[in-house]
Amino acid sequence: MMSPFTRLVAIHRALAVTPWNVGNGIRFFRWTATGKEVTDEEVVKLITSREFMGKMSRILPGSEKIRVTSAGLEADFENKYPNTMYEALKYASERNTANRNICGWVNQRTNAIEFLTYDQFFDEAKQISMALRELGIQPKDFVAVNFVNSKDYLEMMYGVTSMSMILQPIYPNLDASAIRKILKQSQSKIYVVDTEAKARVVVERAHQMPVKILVVAGYEPSKDLRNDARSVSVQLLSLSDFMKLGENKRYLFALPKSADTFSLFYTSGTTGDPKGAIVTHGRLLQMYHTVSRLLKVSPRYPGDYTFCFLPTGHIYETLFGLLCLADGGTAMFWSGSIKHLISDLRRIKPHHIPMVPRIMNRIYDEVYSELTKNFFKRIVFMYCYQRKKRLISSNKYSPICHDTIYDRLAFRRVREILGGRISTIVSASAPLNPKVLEFFKVTVGCAVIEVFGSTEAMVVTATSPYDSTGGHTGGPVPSVKIKLVDVPELDYYAKDDVGEIYVKSPFGFEGYYNDEAATKETIRNGWIATGDVGKWNAEGKLQIFDRRNDIFKLAQGEYIIPEKIESIYGRVQIFEDVFIDGRSDQNFCVAVAVPNQALFMKWAKAKNFTHEFEPVFMELCHDIQVRKACLEELRRAGMAQGLNELQQIQNIYLEAIPFSVASGILTSTYKVKRNFARKKYAQTIDELYREGSLINGKP
Repeated sequence: MMSPFTRLVAIHRALAVTPWNVGNGIRFFRWTATGKEVTDEEVVKLITSREFMGKMSRILPGSEKIRVTSAGLEADFENKYPNTMYEALKYASERNTANRNICGWVNQRTNAIEFLTYDQFFDEAKQISMALRELGIQPKDFVAVNFVNSKDYLEMMYGVTSMSMILQPIYPNLDASAIRKILKQSQSKIYVVDTEAKARVVVERAHQMPVKILVVAGYEPSKDLRNDARSVSVQLLSLSDFMKLGENKRYLFALPKSADTFSLFYTSGTTGDPKGAIVTHGRLLQMYHTVSRLLKVSPRYPGDYTFCFLPTGHIYETLFGLLCLADGGTAMFWSGSIKHLISDLRRIKPHHIPMVPRIMNRIYDEVYSELTKNFFKRIVFMYCYQRKKRLISSNKYSPICHDTIYDRLAFRRVREILGGRISTIVSASAPLNPKVLEFFKVTVGCAVIEVFGSTEAMVVTATSPYDSTGGHTGGPVPSVKIKLVDVPELDYYAKDDVGEIYVKSPFGFEGYYNDEAATKETIRNGWIATGDVGKWNAEGKLQIFDRRNDIFKLAQGEYIIPEKIESIYGRVQIFEDVFIDGRSDQNFCVAVAVPNQALFMKWAKAKNFTHEFEPVFMELCHDIQVRKACLEELRRAGMAQGLNELQQIQNIYLEAIPFSVASGILTSTYKVKRNFARKKYAQTIDELYREGSLINGKP
């Protein structure tokens, strides 16, 4: 007799998707089984079952060992609605029956939360579209926008989309050379920014760029900026002046089609110059339809708040914002400063948060730092943590619960850091440390979903929030195929279920804009080469090792995966960041580590490095005995996590200045730009190797 799981899988493998017809003729995407619609409840029951979590992917027949989801879900996206970003925002307006607010934010002057209604939004977005046409911008033209995540960006996106123009978001902290390259490549005639510094990048390099119209939002441009713009024949407008151009204009909307380009999303630049990935309306909306169905595992209601703080130029933020609005929710924007992130969360009290591991690590470290201050609180916390963790592992508690006695005794403060009513956390951008993942599942008690994807392939795999295991990114999402390809120089072979990850997906990008060579290098016979190295575990879940191009070789011939080491060393609380590197003519690894100044100074005092005087932070960073002690701390952590001697560092440089996006060493999603870091610290690394090993009694 078939189990309920086997029976459901058999039904789903016979899926034929048909549109769901509603009264006005609009047809919505739905999975059906043999002519009968499969409900959200049935899908959720399938993908949250223990049988599914025990085997999340299956191998298709053939020698390539191609894997797909074991849930048997497959989709045909024809005739779906919405299928453009314009339709998606109209659809969102219809779904939001709770408060009619499309977005909100904290007024930094009054500390009050302010909102923008859908009616106000559509009126202002229409003015934007009319103003663009009045300035001579045509359908298919690029409109470059460099904003922090805000209501102005949302309005600009809709105004651009309604005229079939192409949105060109630019990361707020890109340097001038990268901005110049992007603007030249897209031939953007108009550039919209939110600070004078961003405007000056164009004004001071006007002869190198195609920009002829510059719009400045958020403040009135200074007289000097206006004069400088005029001197280089750039038309400078404040946002209010720009909006006035659209008043009482009656240009016909030029609505986009599914196959039209929505945007160029530039890669983060971790391995070289950013490249513009072409993403169509249809591909992005196909991704929305799939992911929104998977997120039904965590309740989402009209009026729910989604915290929006990631860069507008990142496809992950665009997708999550779309999920928020199309489910009838309200996008809640942050203040724009990473320093105020925690206070923003507490003030806004969101229900759903798209996260990156670096931010989750910061919250994790803050909680444990507080616990060290009070012995009694630490004992209570650890007792409750271990008890709840054990009950979740034994299936006596659901991982999605926060009303137990242990939550009331010990975990309420952790939830309050995130606002107190968090329902869903989705982590992307980089692998999440299993201990951090476990911490959030136990203490926050919400749905924590880890996804793997890329700008080019969008979402590829996803975990189940009911899965208590970590160290993986789950199985393939429906309609996605994954195969591993040999990396012989690293001795990785697909026959052993390890290799470079290749993806075939209906959501994949169209190619890189005006870069045929890079497109051919990435799209190979219809497969997207991600550059990530991974392996399948026994439960059919994908584990990510590192970037193929990030791996380096030591003189012994041993290949080193730096991200694995950085992840382990990064959990040592006195450090904020650790960058690992090595050379093929050297026989050990070295590190550039950034101490957390407050925790580092306490540690130094406890280790008696301060003696009778109080040295400054910078002096301690250069002290050879302090460096040796830091080296021992990191190596001890590495030994506890099973690193072998070749993976352990033997020399260290303590960097007193934190890594940041502004300095160029971090991407906008807080990943280290490895090539940039290697160039920046090339001389430092040379000096570390000249100094030699600091272990075994040396120097």
